[in-house]
Amino acid sequence: MLFKATAQKTIVFPLLLLNNLLLIQAVQYKALDFLLLFAILCSFLSLFLRYEFQIDEDTLTYRTYILWLKVYAKTVKPTDIKKIVFKRLSWKTKLAVVKVENGWNMRIALFNPPNVFKELERFAYEYDVDIQKTSDYKILEKTS
Repeated sequence: MLFKATAQKTIVFPLLLLNNLLLIQAVQYKALDFLLLFAILCSFLSLFLRYEFQIDEDTLTYRTYILWLKVYAKTVKPTDIKKIVFKRLSWKTKLAVVKVENGWNMRIALFNPPNVFKELERFAYEYDVDIQKTSDYKILEKTS
């Protein structure tokens, strides 16, 4: 099953405005121009970030795109997973961290459809992967 998410744009817009103000101030210092231009470019490109998380028969796949260009992709098998930790991200938001043997962990939050956590838990039980749930996450589970 394929799950999709995008970057939170409410955080990016103020940063983009701040970068523009800093660029105006940095006109006096030529050494900072390149760094500020780079910061503005990164902030602008972050508006077009999107994420995909796919649960297949025996693999978990996490992909990151900027526009249509795939920037990062990682596929793990159940034997490569140390454990899956379910946490509380904010007041009503769940988070799952897939801890892997090699490389970066997969951070799963704000994906649609919201049944990603149930599917991930089913995957873990099916392949006997260790699960850890925090007490805050258990409270969120009861309310939703």
